[in-house]
Amino acid sequence: MKTNFTQSLRIFLFFLLANSFFLTAQVSVESGSYTNTFPGTDSAGRNGFPSGSPQVSGNAVGKPVPTNDWWSKLIKENHADNLFNYPMTLKTTNQGLIVTYIPWGPIGDSAPIEVGLTGLNASMATASDYSDWTVTMNWNDGTHELQATSGIGMPFLYFEKDNDAVVEIKVNSGTPTISNEILIVTDATNGADFVIYAPTGSTWNQSGNLYTSTLNGNDYWSMAMLPQSTTNVSTVAEAYKNYAYVFPTNTTSSWSYNESNSKLTTTFSVDTEVKEGTNTHMLLGLLPHQWNNLAPGSPTPDEYSYDSVRGELKTLDGNSFTVENTFKGILPTLPDLAHYSPDFNPADLDTKIASIENDQLATWTDSYNEGQVMNRLIQTARIADQTGDFVARDKMVATIKERLEDWLTYQAGEVAFLFYYNDTWSSMLGYPAGHGQDNNINDHHFHWGYFIHAAAFMEQFEPGWVNEWGAMINLLVRDAATDDRNDALFPFLRNFSPYAGHSWANGFATFPQGNDQESTSESMQFASSLIHWGTITENNAIRDLGIYIYTTEQTAIEEYWFDMYERNFQPSQQYSLVSRVWGNSYDNGTFWTSDIAASYGIEMYPIHGGSFYLGHNQAYAQSLWTEITANTGVLSNEDNPNLWHDTYWKYLSLIDAPAALDLYNSYPDRNLKFGISDAQTYHWLHTMNVLGPVDASITADYPIAVAFSNDGEMTYVAHNYSDAPITVNFSDGFMLEVPANSMATNRDLNVSGILSADTYQANENDPVMLSTETSGSGITKVEFYMGDTLLGQDTTAPYEWTIPTIALGIHHLYAKIYVGTDFKVSNLITIQVGEQLPYLGTPHLIPGTIEAGTYDSFEGGNGQNISYYDSTLDNQGGFRPNEYVDAVEETNEGATVGWISSGEWMEYTVDVQTTGCYDLDLRYASGNSNGGGPFYFEIDGEQVSPAIGVATTGDWGNWNTKVTTIDLTAGIHVLRLTATNGEFNLGRMTFTYNSLECAPTAGIGLPFDFETTPVTSDFFNFNGGTATVEPVTAPQNMGNNSTHLAKLVRDGGDVWAGAYLNLEGGLDFTNDRYITLKLWTSAPVNTTVRLKLEQQSNAGSFSELDVLTQKSGEWETLTWDFSSLGATVYDKMVFMFDYGNTGDGTASSTFYFDDVQQVATLGTEGFDLDTIQIFPNPTTGSLHLTSNSIQLLKVELFSLLGNRLMVLDAKNLHTIDVSNLANGLYLIKIHSAQGAITKKFIKK
Repeated sequence: MKTNFTQSLRIFLFFLLANSFFLTAQVSVESGSYTNTFPGTDSAGRNGFPSGSPQVSGNAVGKPVPTNDWWSKLIKENHADNLFNYPMTLKTTNQGLIVTYIPWGPIGDSAPIEVGLTGLNASMATASDYSDWTVTMNWNDGTHELQATSGIGMPFLYFEKDNDAVVEIKVNSGTPTISNEILIVTDATNGADFVIYAPTGSTWNQSGNLYTSTLNGNDYWSMAMLPQSTTNVSTVAEAYKNYAYVFPTNTTSSWSYNESNSKLTTTFSVDTEVKEGTNTHMLLGLLPHQWNNLAPGSPTPDEYSYDSVRGELKTLDGNSFTVENTFKGILPTLPDLAHYSPDFNPADLDTKIASIENDQLATWTDSYNEGQVMNRLIQTARIADQTGDFVARDKMVATIKERLEDWLTYQAGEVAFLFYYNDTWSSMLGYPAGHGQDNNINDHHFHWGYFIHAAAFMEQFEPGWVNEWGAMINLLVRDAATDDRNDALFPFLRNFSPYAGHSWANGFATFPQGNDQESTSESMQFASSLIHWGTITENNAIRDLGIYIYTTEQTAIEEYWFDMYERNFQPSQQYSLVSRVWGNSYDNGTFWTSDIAASYGIEMYPIHGGSFYLGHNQAYAQSLWTEITANTGVLSNEDNPNLWHDTYWKYLSLIDAPAALDLYNSYPDRNLKFGISDAQTYHWLHTMNVLGPVDASITADYPIAVAFSNDGEMTYVAHNYSDAPITVNFSDGFMLEVPANSMATNRDLNVSGILSADTYQANENDPVMLSTETSGSGITKVEFYMGDTLLGQDTTAPYEWTIPTIALGIHHLYAKIYVGTDFKVSNLITIQVGEQLPYLGTPHLIPGTIEAGTYDSFEGGNGQNISYYDSTLDNQGGFRPNEYVDAVEETNEGATVGWISSGEWMEYTVDVQTTGCYDLDLRYASGNSNGGGPFYFEIDGEQVSPAIGVATTGDWGNWNTKVTTIDLTAGIHVLRLTATNGEFNLGRMTFTYNSLECAPTAGIGLPFDFETTPVTSDFFNFNGGTATVEPVTAPQNMGNNSTHLAKLVRDGGDVWAGAYLNLEGGLDFTNDRYITLKLWTSAPVNTTVRLKLEQQSNAGSFSELDVLTQKSGEWETLTWDFSSLGATVYDKMVFMFDYGNTGDGTASSTFYFDDVQQVATLGTEGFDLDTIQIFPNPTTGSLHLTSNSIQLLKVELFSLLGNRLMVLDAKNLHTIDVSNLANGLYLIKIHSAQGAITKKFIKK
């Protein structure tokens, strides 16, 4: 009985796992979630994952797959030809390993020495083991097995073979010499000498250029490249024999951070196996960033040296050494000291903040662009918080929160703003991706750095956020840089190479010159984000991980990207930095241009509170700036999209802030780079003007702290993320008290002031009284300012000032509260002087026509935030150029408004003649394939129209008319038009009296049958589809008792042409699991009918299913199974009939449909998927499928662990060959037009 119970339990667990596999697509992580099942592509075919499976063997099997390393091509391709370990260059072939020396660039056809086994012919080389900086390559053709281990900086290669194999060395160039068990090849290539060490007592046999050995019955040997400067080869070869039989078995890098002295120490250790002899030490090569920063007491590299593309490689006799670097601090933003900068104007900063505080994040984006724009808002929100503009701050916090949490949550059916864990490649992929983040696992540290920074920002301004979303953020930390070698999901330090000292960006090292990294500044931003996130969440492991990467990568940047010490670049290198470091080269190109301006900028962008490392070496920074001015148009305000002026100026401010401010003030009309905030630039430059350069000689015992020196005046800054006050101790002895959850400096004043006025809307020439309520002691005076103009001062409380007469306009006022010569700035208030007036002074008459561009004006000047709000502070059109609304005078349409964005509004003063219901004819154009809007009208804050959406017109200059109704009350009113979403141009609006009262309009909800709703105007047509609601006529009246139906005609356009309806709310499939509709078409049987569900506010969020027609020329009921979705946010239904073909307007491109509804169960016309059968089960070779009348689409085979083994087109499939599968239990998922079903089968 025990045996039977155990067997039954095992079978039950197998079936439980099998049944649960397809139910666990959503993996919940606190309040967040991700999917472990590929969600599918978006409407543009985006979203992907790496092809194939990792080419690993031996000890590497079953571990998370490492990517983004110097040897990563090995796990993706059958052979790798770009393995640069310093000093050697390696290439795998079927016969073994090509070993050469290439001083620069790709290997090309260089093959001086080929190391293999007699008869070896392996179709691929796999990675059979790896450690922190070594990899073991494996060749196995079923008869022979060869292994080669190589590591960064190791001048030796270490080989092993199967017992029966014969080592074969093919020497294609150079001069070979045999000396007992040693085979020496001099001048093999580029002057390099190589030595092959067989075990003691071995002999080498020569046949032409082939050298073979049985290794005296052993299975190991090694090979070394001698230093390029070697003159006595035999002597050095004999000396190197001392290391030839000490093989590395593991390499580890371990780090620790000492808060008290800001020292980060990293110990590099090698575990070894001594094959023969008494020596236990290896010969290790140290790179410049290592040997230049050795810790006191560390072994030193005093043996031989090599030339390498990274500079001098110094060798050390030993198995361990320690590097020590100093962490010099970062900040979340600069402190609130800009007001000490002579030309700083709080009102200007307020205007710059206001210009983007309402900006939303694009719904069509990718993970990289999303990160940049989030960072733009984050930097600005931090400044708004400093200035006391909490309204602007909270708007931007809300924008970041909504989108970030959207990314951190997966809902069934969505294909955008989500994370997908790909088990095959051990990687978290974000959709939509960008720059190969998904298909090639590129740039994860770049992308996730922005997201992790955003998470730290959220925790700062919404304490406790981490408790709901922190675990999801930690997954991103682990994906890019887990510090746990036993992490079950992710490889150790994916992007960061511990020995190379920097990150690699390319997931599979796909270029011939090796792996690469371009933007070191974004790599440093990733490290900064870890420091912020670890500190604010009190996770010291993540904090110290960030400090480890930050300090180590800084030393690598200074050596290999900047060559600060002028010892690594080749003499031919033209510039003082490079923008791309490759495995075996470097250059000043970028992945989008060869413009040198971009080369400089990409190593600086984005400038933030973690960018001070760029100013640690003031001499280099000044020299580089001089070079930049000679090679770019930065001084002449050149209009160049690759010249990012703001980034350049912020870099300049690290050495010369006054000069940076002069450049800023000289170029106000520049084009801002994507992701740049003018508010941050203004605040940064003025604050650096006060602080002076960072003082890199001073450290602190708290990581979020930095010291600055401005001609000897010291400023100490720290931000305390904790909930209790702390004392930050700086290394020069200064102690700074920092309150909980705040930033502090040694220049802070313990005073404050709140400015108010007796009126905030005045008439021209009215007096206005100002008063400042102060707190704190020692106040000597209060000055009152309008913009940068001093109005007056008061030296005694209550502090007041009266403006005797005030001019028309919008006036920004603030106060300075002095304690001696130091001061703080109060809040900023705005006073409007003047009235909102109708355009040309007369209200628009209704009934009548209003041209969109004739919105109200403000008698005091620009009407922004008074008679309109426009999200961009310029006018893209030529009509009313002094206003920000993008209006154009068009010959046939009048004054139109274009470039409309979400949240914008315009107001029109109207004189309604008669109370009642008015027909409203709106002229519009939309070049967006999904149409535009919605928008609506309101009076006195009350919405008076329905939400109005418009369909695409095919081009921004193609105008159509949208008809709706609106209730208006007689009298003079201000009518506001608000755009919930943009993507449309607006022309004339014609109001015609209809009746006393508009009929109530019901929202569109399921079910609907077109008898009353929807109507033709409710449809939005796109890409060649046209939907109308019409009376039922023959022959469609046969089998349909309705009086009305919908007709969709497809004529030209795209293969996805169709129409959609906006619904009144999100669809819920918890109970009513299916959508059905009746369809009539003369198109042939098996025509694809796609039903797509979208979110109105986010077209990137959708779910779609296809079914196939079973009838032609008669009515049938089609069913879509959305039961897996549950409750959704999808409030748009898209009809795409004959999907995949281009319509021609004929009968076969015409579809009639009716009775659209949700149902809980299928009626007699539904299909029972259980009629799909597989047999025999168990099977030994072939599996047969039967489906009765159900049309099959696709078949997938999975292992019990969820690995997809096979994908087949099932439209004409009856038999599947499974003879190649190993014996065991498998899952088969069968897709049909009516849904999918999963079954189990056993292969015997």
